[in-house]
Amino acid sequence: MIYEDSGVKAHSHKCDVRAHQVDRVCAFWVVLEGGTWTSPLTVCSPEGRAAIALFSGEEEAKMFCHFGKKRAKGSVRVTSAGGVLSLLYGPWSVARHVALDPFPEVLGSRRLLEPLTLDRERFARSFAGGAGS
Repeated sequence: MIYEDSGVKAHSHKCDVRAHQVDRVCAFWVVLEGGTWTSPLTVCSPEGRAAIALFSGEEEAKMFCHFGKKRAKGSVRVTSAGGVLSLLYGPWSVARHVALDPFPEVLGSRRLLEPLTLDRERFARSFAGGAGS
């Protein structure tokens, strides 16, 4: 909403393009080592594939950091599916996979990580409304 005293002028535009309605917006929490978007926390699958650790809530991300063997020290930030795609496809990309709500290795998660791992194309289709979703 724009208030008249805000100094912002709204202009109406005639557009023939209709906006695509988005049914859902997914939020994910990511741990950023060093606090920058260029260094998200990664975990390894049993096959040795690096995956960006994504969490469904802030508390889950903090618990992972607390109980992890490495005691990850980073900032927990919320992001959208689009933000995750930037991490997966960006020039500084460190992984081609995501791990959804991974368990800390201390809890024996190596076997449990595989079913929760998606490659970036499948993540895009599932969460970002890519082709075939």
